[in-house]
Amino acid sequence: MKILIPSLGFSRSGGGRVLCKFADHWIGAGHTTEFLVNDATSAPYFPTRAGVRRVTNSGVEARTAGRAARSARFSGWRNLVSLYRALGKIGGNYDVLLANHSLTAWPLALASCGRGCKFYYVQAYEPEVYSLEPGLKPRVLEWMAERSYRFDLVQICNAPVYVGYKSIRARDWVPPAVDFDLFRPRPARRPLEGADEIVLGCIGRREPYKGIRDILRAFEFLWREDHRFRLRVAYGNLPAGWSHPGLEVAVPEDDAELAEYYRSLDVLIAPGTIQIGAPHYPVMEAMACGVPVITTGYLPANPSNAWIVPVRDPAAIAVAARAIVADRESREVRVARALSDIRPFTWDAASQKMLLIFEEGLREQATDRPSKKPRTR
Repeated sequence: MKILIPSLGFSRSGGGRVLCKFADHWIGAGHTTEFLVNDATSAPYFPTRAGVRRVTNSGVEARTAGRAARSARFSGWRNLVSLYRALGKIGGNYDVLLANHSLTAWPLALASCGRGCKFYYVQAYEPEVYSLEPGLKPRVLEWMAERSYRFDLVQICNAPVYVGYKSIRARDWVPPAVDFDLFRPRPARRPLEGADEIVLGCIGRREPYKGIRDILRAFEFLWREDHRFRLRVAYGNLPAGWSHPGLEVAVPEDDAELAEYYRSLDVLIAPGTIQIGAPHYPVMEAMACGVPVITTGYLPANPSNAWIVPVRDPAAIAVAARAIVADRESREVRVARALSDIRPFTWDAASQKMLLIFEEGLREQATDRPSKKPRTR
């Protein structure tokens, strides 16, 4: 198959990594895979073997890199228009066209792509995210995101929780995965009983729904009663003005350093407040590194492999952290279960499942009798 992924750009987010990983595995399986981006976008942050087709604002192939010269004339609207125009020109040369964001769903749905079968990989329910932000622009984006699920695209979501979730119409789900060559436990974990310090960790994010303020409150509770507690935050992004003598900020440069960051922790905390049950990279990667996880319930966490806490409850986070330190047997049992539960989340399995869905979509399109009945697998 020939696969084209129209993209707004190459971000450092987990969603960006997913696309690059999928692309590499599809190429490894013998399928041509390329990204389509506006020429004003930067190079891929995550390494990928996929080709990158760059187009100008008018949607024609860019012969030379023009990012600097074109930056003054670049905007989000021009980005979408350039993708729409380019898809109308080259989309028919591909078997599979894969939207990966509500905004890329718009140019793909509206463009005439000939024989190409159009898919939409839904990695979050975006209207809910935009609804939490003030202002006019988030209202427009919220509306566009909700409308994107009504397009005639074959939807695939990344977790069972999104099958039938609000206006999402996905029939199948394919989760993200973990690179177990990088994200693996350290040879021997040090005991926490009697340790000089206990290192809590999280990925710093300013968005309130990521729960960073709940982590900071919980850490303040813990530190007041036991100065051995430390908080190591990856990438910073803390609330303005917040500081603490027990705080350390780490800035991993790549996935290898991110894996080392996880292995430096005694506990990983991920207390998001929305779309509980969705995949969450810090949860998945920390589990793969053998780190105890406190979370509000993101995939694949459950009470047997993690410490599940209520939403917006710093006190419960603190209680869970104390329990992890105090109860060695429970800690070892849940970490062992987490290592077992995360193993099925391989890139080989996820990419192969996606290819099977592509093939089924192409067969249905060829017979012009697509099934509209939702289903799960």
